[in-house]
Amino acid sequence: MASLQAQKTIRNLLSKGFVKANGGHQYLEFWHNGKYVLQTFCSHNDQDINDYLITKMKKQCHLGKDDFLDLANCPLSEEGYVRKLIDKGTLTKEDLLTAANIN
Repeated sequence: MASLQAQKTIRNLLSKGFVKANGGHQYLEFWHNGKYVLQTFCSHNDQDINDYLITKMKKQCHLGKDDFLDLANCPLSEEGYVRKLIDKGTLTKEDLLTAANIN
């Protein structure tokens, strides 16, 4: 049974390009090159994130459990996450090319 520390998970997701959404809950949005991609909900009571919420968050982030745990614990970088979103079809290769042309 996995669990994650809520504040550490939020901090790590923010470091990977997620941004806090406005509102009373802990919604985090992922934007790529100005394009809204997805949003996830995180526990707002500073308790550990249990398996139930991990399952919800992994689906919202378009990842399997192991990949989501890597994203939340930092082995998976923002660049690696974007590649996984392309592999899943959430983002297109054109979205990645647009980033290369911007820089």
